[in-house]
Amino acid sequence: MTSQAPATADTTTASFQFPEIYSFPPFFTRQPNEATWKEQRRQWCDLILAYYRHNRLFSMSLAEAVTEPPFANRQIHRALRVDVLREIVDELAKQGHASWTGARNSKDSCLVFWRKPEVWASMIHQWANDRGMLNTVLTLFELASGDDTVGQEFHGLDSTTLRKALDVLQSQGKAQLFVGTSDEDLGVKFFT
Repeated sequence: MTSQAPATADTTTASFQFPEIYSFPPFFTRQPNEATWKEQRRQWCDLILAYYRHNRLFSMSLAEAVTEPPFANRQIHRALRVDVLREIVDELAKQGHASWTGARNSKDSCLVFWRKPEVWASMIHQWANDRGMLNTVLTLFELASGDDTVGQEFHGLDSTTLRKALDVLQSQGKAQLFVGTSDEDLGVKFFT
């Protein structure tokens, strides 16, 4: 590992502080020793979750992702290969922090849950309870983009992750979903 200060990427990620290992070229190559690979994979998982949370990103196309930070470091001319990223996302999925999307078994794109749907569900339900919104029907649009949710961490949440969180609440008996013509028209009623 180098002793340089944490690296930063280009202007879109300038405020994100990359860990020191991000400047270490072997970090971008899958290590053959299983114990080393396990640690490297853990560090990648931590970096992905931190980076996606910092930038409020929710989805990833693997082929596109490997060309940009955090999967490519232009300063040291290194990039993670798609097959290695696929293994890392598999680990995130095992932990409940990712879900493969797209064609069955293609593993070309995924959702990244820097907060698990269960955590989003708890936050949303707490907000509904605190705001006196129990037994009130709201649309997904109102939850993700409405004036009442400005300042809440779930404001701006992508519709797929929001839907997964609401599915959690419905399975817990804390919400009921009402079908609309689209996800934005989908209604939800919260219960205690």
